[in-house]
Formats: sequence, structure tokens, C-alpha cells
Amino acid sequence: MALSPEEQEQLKKLQQKQKSEKQKYKEDIKTFKELSAEFVTNNIDGLVDHQKNTEAIITMLFQDYKPLKELKQLVYGRKSQDSHTSTLKDGSASITIGHNVSIKFDGTETSGVEMIKDYLASLVDDNAKALKLTKIVNIALKRNAKTGFLNPAKIVELNSLRDDFDSPEFDKGLDIIIAAQIRTQNSMYVSGWKYIKQEDGRISKLEFRFTV
Repeated sequence: MALSPEEQEQLKKLQQKQKSEKQKYKEDIKTFKELSAEFVTNNIDGLVDHQKNTEAIITMLFQDYKPLKELKQLVYGRKSQDSHTSTLKDGSASITIGHNVSIKFDGTETSGVEMIKDYLASLVDDNAKALKLTKIVNIALKRNAKTGFLNPAKIVELNSLRDDFDSPEFDKGLDIIIAAQIRTQNSMYVSGWKYIKQEDGRISKLEFRFTV
């Protein structure tokens, strides 16, 4: 069926509109890419300089803390720590220096997991508290689907349940899991806070954290 002159005119206008919209889309994409490149060019050097300055400051802080760290080890006897915190006596300011830590497992944790699960299965006490604790433990012992590792934060939570279970089997299984951890110190960081008096007299807490 042939189109009427009016329909042909409408079709022509529609095609022109679609062509115009397509062209505008291409131009918008081009403009976006140009502005995106300009954004990077205008800001990247300042960020690089900021990173260099931050790295220099953190390195200096670690060096500055070295004598204090040695004295701390002498006084308290503990040599291996991931972080160190110094706080003013009045609590108005504090600085923490340390390393971000990743935790994996060497494979021997499996026997600890099985020991705890066997212990849970042997419980004959079906009261609400026991059931709740068992559910918490089973969730905490669930492995990450991607890495296959246990969640270190959950292991810390389990450690707080020792008194609730009061069980040699539970304690031994948890000890095996903790001993299987492989701790690796990664990037350095500095964090802390300071209470600052504002112009209007209000006291605000300024917090910071820098990592390199």
C-alpha cells in the first residue's frame, strides 16, 4: 500500500529526526571523551604530587617512631605488632601508625573446623542459647566462595565465645584455626584524630587516615 504525500512527509521528518539524534549522540560521546581526558590532564599531576608528599610524611613518621617502638618493646616485651598508637593524656589528639594486614590460611585450619563442627554435632542440649550459639558458629565457619578462605573477622568473633561453650574441644579447634593463619603486612598507613576549636567556639573532632 503506497503512502500518502502527508505520510511520506511524516516519514521523512522521522528519518531526519532519527539521523539528527544519532549524530548528536556521536557528538556527545566525543565531547564526553574530550572532557574526560581534560579532567585527567588537569588533575593528575596534583594528585601524583599529593601522593608523593603523603608517602614522604608517612615514611618520616615511621622513622620518627622507631626509637619509641624500641622503648615500647623493651617496656612491654611485645615485638610483633601491626600498629602502634600514641594518644595525649587528655585524649585531645591521637596518632596510629601501622601496616594494613591480609590474612590467609595454610590449609591446616580444616582440622580445626571439623573438630568444632563435630563438637557442635555432639551437643545434646537443645535449649535456645545452645541452638543460637551453634548457628552463629556455623555461619562464622563458612568459607568465602571466591577465595575459599575463612573470614578472619569471624574467627575473632568466635574467639569471644570460648567462655560460652567452655569446651576443650571448641578451644582446641579454634586454636588450630588461629595457628593456621598467615598474616602478611602490606601497605603502611597513618590514622588519628584531633579535637579542634572552631571559630564559633564549638569543638569538633577531625579524623584522618592516609595509606601508601
